[in-house]
Amino acid sequence: MRDVDYAYRPGKQVLHSVNLTIESGEVLMILGRSGAGKTTLLRLAAKLLKPQSGTVSYEDGRGDEKDSQGVAYIPQGIGVVENLTVLENSLLGALGKLSFFTQVIGSFPRDLVAQAVEVCEVLGLGDHIRSKVRELSGGQKQRVAIARGLVQGARIVLADEFVSQLDPLTSLEVLELTKDLKNHGIGFAITTHDVHLVPKFGDKVAVIKEGRIVLHRAASGMTAEGVLELI
Repeated sequence: MRDVDYAYRPGKQVLHSVNLTIESGEVLMILGRSGAGKTTLLRLAAKLLKPQSGTVSYEDGRGDEKDSQGVAYIPQGIGVVENLTVLENSLLGALGKLSFFTQVIGSFPRDLVAQAVEVCEVLGLGDHIRSKVRELSGGQKQRVAIARGLVQGARIVLADEFVSQLDPLTSLEVLELTKDLKNHGIGFAITTHDVHLVPKFGDKVAVIKEGRIVLHRAASGMTAEGVLELI
C-alpha cells in the first residue's frame, strides 16, 4: 500500500497516507483502538475497497504485478458457510480458478478436491472434511477459513480480529498454526486489540492511530507496554 487515502464520505477521512507492506512468510500484527481504521485498511489491502488516492498492488519477489488470487481475506465473522461441509467450504476458495460452467454444475476437478483434502489434513481438519461447519468449534472454523484461502492459492492471508471471539487457549492454538504456515511461505496480516500477542506471534508490528500508521517495524524487542503507549 503506497500513500493510500480513504474516506467513506466527503469530509470523513478514515485513512491518511498509509504506506504498508505485507509479505509472504511473515506475520504482521496490526493494532489500534476501535475506529482507528484497521478493518478499512485490510479491506483496502484485499481490494474490496478502492482508495481515493494512492495504490494497492500485489507483487512477486521481482516486483512484477500479480493477480488477487494470491491474497485471501477473512472478515471478523469468518465468512464460512455454516450449512456446507468443511471440504465444500474449502473448495469455495477455488471458484475464481474455475469456468462458469463448472461453477454452475457444482462439480470440482478431482485434482482440486485432492488438494483441498490435503490442505484440510495439514490444518488438522482431516477427520472433519464431511462435517458441517456448524458442528465445529470456533477454532476449527478459523482453520476452515484458512483452508479456503490456501485452496484459493493465497500466499497472504488478511485476517480481521482473527481470534477475538475465541477463548484464550484456542486463540493460542490458532496463532501457533500461523507460525507453522509461515514456514511454508504463507504470510498473515492480523488485526487485533490484544497487545500481548505481538511479542509472541508477530514478526512485524504496525500501529494505526486515527487513520495513520504511527509505527511499522520488526516486532523483535517490542513489549506489550511499548505498543500500548503508542495506541
